[in-house]
Amino acid sequence: MFGNGLPIRTNILSAPHPNWGHLQDMLSLPNIPVEVWRHIFVQIIRIPGLLLTDRTDPFSPVREADLFCDRDLRTRVAMLLVCKGWHGMISELIHEHVHLTSVCQVDIMASRFERSKLYDGRRHLGTHTRRIDVSIHNPTPKVMTNLARILRCTPNLEIFTNSNSYTTLSVGSQYISPPFCTSSDVIQAILSTSASSLRRLEWTCNECPSWDDLMLLLRALHGLCSLTLANIYGSYPERIKREYLILPNLRTLILGDSPSFSHASLGNVPLNTLLTMLSDSSDQLPCLQRLEGFSPFSPTFLSTHGYKIRIIRTVAYTPLLPDIIAKCTNLETFITIFPHQFLDQLTHSSLRRIGIFPISEDVVGVPAQIFNAYIMKPLEDLMCQIEQSDLPSLAHVRLRNVGTLAGVVNYPVFIRKWQDRWRSRDVRFDDKGGQSFDADALGKLQLYNMINANRSQPVDADERSAIDSQGHR
Repeated sequence: MFGNGLPIRTNILSAPHPNWGHLQDMLSLPNIPVEVWRHIFVQIIRIPGLLLTDRTDPFSPVREADLFCDRDLRTRVAMLLVCKGWHGMISELIHEHVHLTSVCQVDIMASRFERSKLYDGRRHLGTHTRRIDVSIHNPTPKVMTNLARILRCTPNLEIFTNSNSYTTLSVGSQYISPPFCTSSDVIQAILSTSASSLRRLEWTCNECPSWDDLMLLLRALHGLCSLTLANIYGSYPERIKREYLILPNLRTLILGDSPSFSHASLGNVPLNTLLTMLSDSSDQLPCLQRLEGFSPFSPTFLSTHGYKIRIIRTVAYTPLLPDIIAKCTNLETFITIFPHQFLDQLTHSSLRRIGIFPISEDVVGVPAQIFNAYIMKPLEDLMCQIEQSDLPSLAHVRLRNVGTLAGVVNYPVFIRKWQDRWRSRDVRFDDKGGQSFDADALGKLQLYNMINANRSQPVDADERSAIDSQGHR
């Protein structure tokens, strides 16, 4: 018996599993209160950062997408089978975050949540849910109905992320992704069940809310801290022009197809209209600190709210960027999406961090000549523009070497050059994970690869030793 009614079935613990080798030894431990076990389970089940009600810092080494890869499903299943007491606590923790990626999942979860309401003597599963992510390709109306059923069971929901995507075949046999409207049933389920608890709301693909539904949400969600909108569906109703929105707790506003902010976001009339609606008074967004989207942003919006903004992430391919930066007088972090690299020379007294992030984080491969011409040459120009800018507070430059920028590690001369230049100015220069580039190691790796590419046998241990010793001279 493990304290307060948590018996252990030793035959389950004897099942082979890499994370359960020492559980047999736990049988000799003294009784432990249930509250202590719950704290231990939280450390095992809960993924750090997943329940944050605001976006992670852009300089964090953890990407939002990476959070979904950290689930240890085998451990969760094994813990559920230990005993009835453990099963109850683990079930509660597992259902804190619901990630829906298939039609079947949505149907099963809706039925499970509704069925758990019938149990006497304990809270139903939906009351434990704090985050829901839904990412389904071409969902049907039935899926939306079932999603609304789930949402009606989650009164403590804090984060709702909709990444549903729709594609259709055009006349020319090409796949296109037209905007698609989120079901009003889903919107009403959010409003009726979790309006007081919701803190973060996101639409990240081509499904988006209608104007009317968006206005209903923004008027009701007084605690909203973070809003992401890839688009707004439908034409702009004339009556909304009289709308005076106040979002008292909103800190983060992300507009457009984040994180690349492609040209599809440029001149997006609905999103720019929303910015204009929020530009009447500084009181409409008293807590705003982070703005992301395709520049140029609405000049009126920046004139009204620019002094509050601490973080901007945008595509830099616009001559208006120096003016945008200048209006954000207290800006601390600027993220530019590469290869839209036109910065010119910037002047800013408080800017401390500059990030150079790729337009795509998907793995790509191109011939060296093309990479050199279309990535390395513009990247060199961008670094020179930053170096020549008047930025007295600059302390940190991050080059996020993933996706289209992953190949920069094959250019150790470039890395070493800029390490030395930034070091001479007491500016930290680091990679995607916040670590300093090891230019010597990169140079050796490049030499190994060059040798291997020109002969049938790979570099052996003696040759590696010779290369290493040459590198220390």
